[in-house]
Amino acid sequence: MKKIVLLIIISTGVFMTSCSKKSCKECSGCKTLQSATLCEDDFEKASDYNDQVDNYVSDGCTCSEK
Repeated sequence: MKKIVLLIIISTGVFMTSCSKKSCKECSGCKTLQSATLCEDDFEKASDYNDQVDNYVSDGCTCSEK
């Protein structure tokens, strides 16, 4: 019984970790904004993440995959 519970806990942890997108962009060289690392997991929606990246790019930042 203990082995089954342990297996379920470990499987759930692996599943949750594999679902994480981990998509990050490092933006630097901006005109007015501070350099930052933006990760999709930090935003509620992917569209919010994309909007923020676009905001940094429009400020003259160079954003690259991290």
